[in-house]
Amino acid sequence: MISLGARIVKSAIRLYTFKYRRRQMSLSRNLRIKPRGYTCPKGFEYSVQIFNGVKVEQLIPLGQKQDTVILHFHGGGGAIGMDGLFYRLVAQKYAKISGLTVYSIDYSTGLDKVHPSFLNDCYAAYTGLIDSGIAPENTIAVGDSMGANLMLAVCLKARDEGKPLPKALISVCAFADCTASGESYRKNCHKDPMYALPYYMSADKYSDRLRRIPPYVGECDASHPYISPAFGDFSGFPEMMIVVGDCEVDESDSDMIYSRAVEAGVTAEYKKYKGMFHDFLYMIPFIKESKKAWKDIAAFISRVKDKS
Repeated sequence: MISLGARIVKSAIRLYTFKYRRRQMSLSRNLRIKPRGYTCPKGFEYSVQIFNGVKVEQLIPLGQKQDTVILHFHGGGGAIGMDGLFYRLVAQKYAKISGLTVYSIDYSTGLDKVHPSFLNDCYAAYTGLIDSGIAPENTIAVGDSMGANLMLAVCLKARDEGKPLPKALISVCAFADCTASGESYRKNCHKDPMYALPYYMSADKYSDRLRRIPPYVGECDASHPYISPAFGDFSGFPEMMIVVGDCEVDESDSDMIYSRAVEAGVTAEYKKYKGMFHDFLYMIPFIKESKKAWKDIAAFISRVKDKS
């Protein structure tokens, strides 16, 4: 049984997204989020740096003396950047729960972007950070939705090119199978308050409409691991934490990531939250389930940052 707060929030989201869901429209590509100014909160220092030509935002808790940092890959379907404020608040949350400096890669987004543009930006920023002296063994990478895709793809590319990988990875509500092949697209086709079909639309007749191939794929093979890391070989990957809600239409993406990690002998902690939707802990941090998820993430960060 999910909390009353979660039930109320899900109902509100379901109403708000109805006009998009009845046409199976992508929220990230159709919602218009205007850039907003950012005021750094008290107790933090904010700056913008450039690594290999890519903008990276840095948020430092004042008095922070630890070497470990968090490398943040934001989601948003390739349509939302850091200047929309939402992901700056997410970066703040990571800094607050961990006490660590957060580097957020502000890769170039846009509805016209195709592979490998996002990957190239993120990879350039990652290697630039390493070259600047930020040690991979002191880096915990986090990513949600498309950001989790890019985080994993960067690690696959880095591993393939002989580059060192981060100390640990945290995948939140990953969108990591651009072929949309998972069973959850059918299982949750009426459950997901953000992307599901309206109840009056038959699963048998319309569920395939949810299996959209994102425009970012372009003319490439959607199953290539650099585009769909859920099909990748995670051999040599660091310890991972995987977070997902069990009513997401792309719940299967996280299932695939976990299976691939176990298959490759990677230590993986899988947290699946009952009745929860895509990016629930980022969108609605005040409900009971989100508080639990953030507590679990904070515990994982605390545990791995001190491991040698």
